[in-house]
Amino acid sequence: MQTSSFYASGFLYSLKTHQILLLKPQQTDSADSLWSTLGGESGEGEEAEVTFQRIVSELLDVNLKTKDIYPVYDYFHDTKDKINFVFYAEVKNSKVFNNHNDDTFSWVAFHEVSKLPFTTHSKQDVIVGERVINAKWRDDEARKLESFPETTL
Repeated sequence: MQTSSFYASGFLYSLKTHQILLLKPQQTDSADSLWSTLGGESGEGEEAEVTFQRIVSELLDVNLKTKDIYPVYDYFHDTKDKINFVFYAEVKNSKVFNNHNDDTFSWVAFHEVSKLPFTTHSKQDVIVGERVINAKWRDDEARKLESFPETTL
């Protein structure tokens, strides 16, 4: 169990389109709002994964299954002055989500990420997340190959 307050963030990953769901908060004081991952503060006694599940449920009204959530990494988030646990969750398709409090949700391909204005931490989280997703995909493909019987020439 987590003992102190922390931050949990991440994104949804569509297995069908290979895109990630990102958030563009509506900022009234700036024409250039920055894209970010979905995130929020931990609740009393919550595990990091449960915090991420709760945040996604509150923002998107999506109930993620634990088996579909994968850790990316964690680090000390200097601007939040606490540990940030980063996750991604696999979803079967990329459904359209309604805006929440004038914030915009959008599905984005990894190759488009470099064109978007991000906070430094969010951009890093997406870059590392893509590497984790690619490594998982390679492992899954290798397991599929191992299940084929060996052939002799």
